[in-house]
Amino acid sequence: MKPILITCYVNPDLDGVAGAFAYGEFLQKTGRESVIGIIGEPHDEAKYILDRYNILYPQTIINADNFEEVILVDASDLNGLEGNIAPEKVVEIIDHRKINEADKFPNAKVQIELVGSAATLIAEKFIENNINISKESAILLCGAIISNTLNFKGGVTTDRDRKAVEYLNKIALLPDDFWKDLFMAKSDLSGSKLGERIEGDFAWFTFADKKVGIAQIEIVGAEKLIKERIEEIINVLEKIKQDMGLDYIFQNTIELELECNYFISPDLKTQKLLEKVLNIKFNKAVAKRPNLIMRKQIVPLIKEELEK
Repeated sequence: MKPILITCYVNPDLDGVAGAFAYGEFLQKTGRESVIGIIGEPHDEAKYILDRYNILYPQTIINADNFEEVILVDASDLNGLEGNIAPEKVVEIIDHRKINEADKFPNAKVQIELVGSAATLIAEKFIENNINISKESAILLCGAIISNTLNFKGGVTTDRDRKAVEYLNKIALLPDDFWKDLFMAKSDLSGSKLGERIEGDFAWFTFADKKVGIAQIEIVGAEKLIKERIEEIINVLEKIKQDMGLDYIFQNTIELELECNYFISPDLKTQKLLEKVLNIKFNKAVAKRPNLIMRKQIVPLIKEELEK
């Protein structure tokens, strides 16, 4: 049998990289030859863990043309693949998003469960099948769950995420302050990194024929960033809106230390939409919201409102 490609969406975050890496190990240990391939550039937090723990980077590929079968981890919509993977090649999907396009992959076995991280679903495969996991995969999966659940403070967190980390950290042996180091690693947005981060973690959706674009940044020091660089953020958002022909656009800036969100949008129509679905109030282009809410939680609320 030809090797199967395991990948995630283009320019993947830590959850995608970790999930693909560890699922590749799982398949190899259960007798299925596989290749882990990343399209684009991994996010900074993924690079941070790979570099800190001297873990070999997954190979970079251009597209899935050289593979007959593909498995997607932490990905279940066509937009995130940007035309690099033919939907009919996908034979399995492992994801954790309520809003997805799994029905557009006609040959895929689909596992979509509402846990905090796709990494949790991969960890559970090792647990349920009593297969030993390598330290490298344990470190990556642990980091992904901590990141995706905002160190278990995000509303997406489940007991399954906590149990998975408890299992994984017996092998990973991460220090108690690991989460702080991880969060600080993705908080450096100096110079051109800000624009690159906005564009690199940008996602868009179509609801009721309306295109909605959402950038998400998770950092320590959000208030300072916004105060000093709000015009730059707005310029990037406006350019994306124009280039992509979006009807709505905003940035969800998650403050990891103070546990709050800042929403940024230069678009009045978007501001009114967010004020309605999130019960917030904009002051010029910025609105603040206590507690933590992530894009994957916001998207279903917007979908419901626009499809009324």
